[in-house]
Amino acid sequence: MADSAMLTLLDEDLASPGVSSLGRNVVLLTWDVPHAERISSPTLKTDGDDIWPLASLRLSLPHGGTRLFWVFQRPPEGQITVDLSLEALGSTTAVTIDSDTDIAPVDAEELVDGIDRQGCVALVSALFNVWGTMFRLQRNRTFIGILEDLLSQMAPAPGQAVAVAQIANDFILARTSLVSGFGKVDAIYTLGKNGPTRIPARPYRIPDAKGGRDVVHFLIDRARISSDESLLILIGPGGLSVRRMFTPDGRLPSIERWFREHAHTAPGLREHMLTEISDRSSAGPAYALELQLRSPLRPRRISSSLTTPSAEIVSALATPAGTLVTGWYRDPVGLFAGIEASRPDGGSLDLTADLFRFPVEVAGPTEGSRLGATGFAVLVPATAGSAHILQPRFHLRLKSGARHPLVPKLQPADPVAARAAALRAIPAQHVDQSVLTQILSPVIANLHEQTRERIGRPTLQKIGAPLARPKASVIIPLYKNLEFLRFQIAAFAADPWIRTNAEIIYVLDSPEQAQEVEHLLGGLHLVYGLPIILVVMERNGGYARANNIGVSFAQGDVLALVNSDIIPVSPGWLEKMTARLNGRRRIGAVGPKLLFEDGSIQHAGMYFSQDHRGHWLNQHFHKGMPRDYAPACEERVVPAVTGACLVTSKSVFDAVGGFTEDYVVGDYEDSDLCLKITMTDRKIAYLPDIELYHLERRSMSLNAEYMRGIAWQYNCALHSERWRDLMIAAMQAGRPRKGRNAAI
Repeated sequence: MADSAMLTLLDEDLASPGVSSLGRNVVLLTWDVPHAERISSPTLKTDGDDIWPLASLRLSLPHGGTRLFWVFQRPPEGQITVDLSLEALGSTTAVTIDSDTDIAPVDAEELVDGIDRQGCVALVSALFNVWGTMFRLQRNRTFIGILEDLLSQMAPAPGQAVAVAQIANDFILARTSLVSGFGKVDAIYTLGKNGPTRIPARPYRIPDAKGGRDVVHFLIDRARISSDESLLILIGPGGLSVRRMFTPDGRLPSIERWFREHAHTAPGLREHMLTEISDRSSAGPAYALELQLRSPLRPRRISSSLTTPSAEIVSALATPAGTLVTGWYRDPVGLFAGIEASRPDGGSLDLTADLFRFPVEVAGPTEGSRLGATGFAVLVPATAGSAHILQPRFHLRLKSGARHPLVPKLQPADPVAARAAALRAIPAQHVDQSVLTQILSPVIANLHEQTRERIGRPTLQKIGAPLARPKASVIIPLYKNLEFLRFQIAAFAADPWIRTNAEIIYVLDSPEQAQEVEHLLGGLHLVYGLPIILVVMERNGGYARANNIGVSFAQGDVLALVNSDIIPVSPGWLEKMTARLNGRRRIGAVGPKLLFEDGSIQHAGMYFSQDHRGHWLNQHFHKGMPRDYAPACEERVVPAVTGACLVTSKSVFDAVGGFTEDYVVGDYEDSDLCLKITMTDRKIAYLPDIELYHLERRSMSLNAEYMRGIAWQYNCALHSERWRDLMIAAMQAGRPRKGRNAAI
């Protein structure tokens, strides 16, 4: 190392500091001192001003001393004075460097002379991780040469890293090895003629059971691989590995093929790589999902037996809120010890203590036989990373210590299908409030939110010439059931007030029927001459979203929210309901009397009551009673009216934010809307002199998510949590009694 232009050393027993260049006027100052001495931070000045930044490193020497390193930027002009002092000896050293002093580059051999392996690792880490970035030396030729010389001193004959698979045109899956005691890998670099490049990879290590060398896999961006000969450097707190870098070619297998061939050789590696792919680019999540769909794992279960344990993972729906896991196990002779989830880092998470158990039946060993088993459900905490894992891995653990792998079938990638699976994950009769809250609701809510985000934009089609300035807009969601469409439109067409004052907006929430509905509505327009607006959802959005979308296209000041299975008894119904919306009496919404096909009452307003489990339910006044039942013939204020036929002003609807969309499939949105209107100090009125038929639940019965699952329980719990206090206050105030209510 070159000496400074001027050096003053008061203690002749101490070695002189060394001064050398790291490149770009960056100076490295080194000093070997007794190990026990306290070293004051050096003072660097140029023309009386302090110099910053300053980086430092302290390494122990085998003979008991310490080697000190300081790195700083030399200004282009002026003289630098560095004052160093050893407090215990009272020694002071002054180093002076003139701006025109020629400083030789660092000599790598001298730099590491006398430093043990651990010290060399710390020095390399400082050069790559700190000094190069801090002083912007990564592309400096002098600095690159110093790194190359230093690594050649430490690893004169490096082994070869291997490329094992290619991922599209973006990444290479690389493999190398580390001694088992290497410890954590903090950073990965390549080093070529253009300098060091950090690889933003999280390596995955497969430990060697015999304590030899661990196999390490990681992703490297193809763009970061130099075309010339380069090195691969892995750095950790206590380890350094140097390998010759590969040059990829077109003969590498695809990652899909590699996944298929190595699916079970390293169980956590697949999941780790999927997470890496997902996190490394904007297209990563989509590509990771495609990889799983193209290269699924073979499902693994332990088949049912009369005498030995058996088990299966039925569903494992992964979301950012956690993974909903359901399955079953049989334990005929008491060998079951637990269920474990595999973690991406290769470890496992014991789920046994958190399992919710319930009785189920599973297929037996002979055709048609059934065996009793223990069903279970658990919410596994979400792991870091954005990858959507479609087949998480699990193990059945036995008391003998044996662990048997369990892999579910490929889980739904579409959030709509995943939500449907979550709603059927546990038989409804086994779902109580704690199971709903702690296990099911977080996943259902997240999948429902994902579904809402993917609904897309609707399309609009006008059939006939619409009214220029309609007074009212009739919004009718359509979902699969078209059975009553002809009768409904015929009734609308027979109503003179609707013809001259209302626009009809159908919102098709089953877009796969678009062609059929367009043809049907076009034909009905030819027959009745009634203009119709058809809004087609891009994807199914549910009752609330369909209504809100329909309202967004509405031109009328009054909104009539009507189900597709509502048939008016006589004309004039909408004119009368519109007239009852009165600002002076603060009527915010009105609902009519609804009748079953046989003429009995289906709806005469709604009230709230608690069941035996404490759930607040929506109830219909006088349901099943005769049409002319006296208490149902009184016009009055009620807590709510059904969304099957609800009329309100567009200004009120917009002011309360429309229908709340976080209820699943379609339920409780109507009472939620009414309670929001009530919160604005407006009233909900029931109008018994206006009658319509309601062929209840015909369209809902076509929705498997609702009829087979626990959607109503989820919605009920959500509604109760949101409105419990207001419902209790309303019931205690005596307004919504089953018999008589406040008259308008």
